[in-house]
Amino acid sequence: MFHKDATPTLFLAVLLCAGCGEGPAPKANAASVAAKPKAAAQGPKIDPCSLVTGEEIEAVVGWKVMKATPSSYGSTAVCNFSGPQEFTQMLSLVVAPGMPQVASSAEMAAWRKKQTESYGDIKFVIAPVEGLGVPAIRNEVEGTGLATIEAAAKGMLLDVTSSTLEQAKALAAKAITRLP
Repeated sequence: MFHKDATPTLFLAVLLCAGCGEGPAPKANAASVAAKPKAAAQGPKIDPCSLVTGEEIEAVVGWKVMKATPSSYGSTAVCNFSGPQEFTQMLSLVVAPGMPQVASSAEMAAWRKKQTESYGDIKFVIAPVEGLGVPAIRNEVEGTGLATIEAAAKGMLLDVTSSTLEQAKALAAKAITRLP
């Protein structure tokens, strides 16, 4: 059973899966893609729970990590960290391979805005974020009470969602350095 805080994480994971990669393979290419081993097509396995430590999370958000729950959606890896008050103390880290090359945070924001146009009445707050050493954006679904930093690093898209933008940015900075 989902609780209200899991829904934004699932939504972001689905958005990430849809947003990365180059889209469907052309029909002429489908046979060659199907012939590749599955592990090679997905790229390296990433344990998103290992990209930040419990001590780092506690130092940034102010609560002790009680549980780290990994999951995946296709090739997208997710880790949800929760504190003693599980329903109000959550942090989510999502890693998706296949991030298109973007040269700047502004270019990444334009890329993401174009993708969100098809989501109808859902209002997104998307803005460039500087200071992480890689292209990064603020990507929030208005009204959720959650803040997300998305960063393009090493061919992957990293999302860190927390209760404030400052928390998400601080933890994204640590996670980026540990991406394989």
